[in-house]
Amino acid sequence: MSIEPAVAMRVAAFDWDYEVQVALPASYEVMPDQRYPVLWLTDGPLMFPTTVGLVNSLVMGGRAPEMIIVGVGCAGEVSPDEYYRRRTIDLLPPGESTLFGGLGGEYLRKLGVPDDATGRADEFLTFLIDELRPALAQRYRMDGDDHGLFGHSVGGVFVNYAVFSRPGAFRRYIIGSPASNAVDRMAFKEEASYASAHTDLKADIFFGVGEQEIGQLYMAAWGTVSAPVLMAETLLLRQYPSLKVTMRVFPAKDYFTVVADLVSEGVQAVWSDKVGKPA
Repeated sequence: MSIEPAVAMRVAAFDWDYEVQVALPASYEVMPDQRYPVLWLTDGPLMFPTTVGLVNSLVMGGRAPEMIIVGVGCAGEVSPDEYYRRRTIDLLPPGESTLFGGLGGEYLRKLGVPDDATGRADEFLTFLIDELRPALAQRYRMDGDDHGLFGHSVGGVFVNYAVFSRPGAFRRYIIGSPASNAVDRMAFKEEASYASAHTDLKADIFFGVGEQEIGQLYMAAWGTVSAPVLMAETLLLRQYPSLKVTMRVFPAKDYFTVVADLVSEGVQAVWSDKVGKPA
């Protein structure tokens, strides 16, 4: 894949620039009539290099279709504290409370985890879909009907939120170690609201977590394993005709070491219908 120069983009709704990175398929220049699926990454500066390398290998091995990769996130040169602050605002759904009830919420409050309800995921999602996507589509040959979205941790919360708050905006979703209990279990409320008004959901959704997250107290408090398992089970029980759900618990992996597995297995799972088929 070839990597385009990163660009900064300012959005009226936020007080900072976003770093936007684009990687193009190896065949992009020699197949001028071809349009490509697009994989969008939250935490772009963090996830972009790993994802590009892994997708390169998957394509070479015939395990995934060629695709455009777009990474979006806080510029990598800011301090770790500022990076965390911005991504929390970008990726958490809006609500009255960042945390939630029960033992997990109680534990996180005792640790002093902020409960300030600063999430603006709705505005960040609007930026991705309604501003950035059309701008990039004018420059790059994107398949308008084949967009995927990947996020890990708080990014996973964002992707889970996107499934139901903007249904149909993406076709494929890769959700890693999501703290889906956050914001008073907003993801589950959005899912229930969607189910009350719809009889189908056209999507391929992959949930993945590390086995060792089960034994980590902080991860247990957020429910990074139990919440996605419950969400996957709930979606299966909805019996939506056009929905495909995959849930993986990766042996011997933790919150950090599972990232490569999420990308590799997730891309293969959600794009399995495009592998080995003519464009």
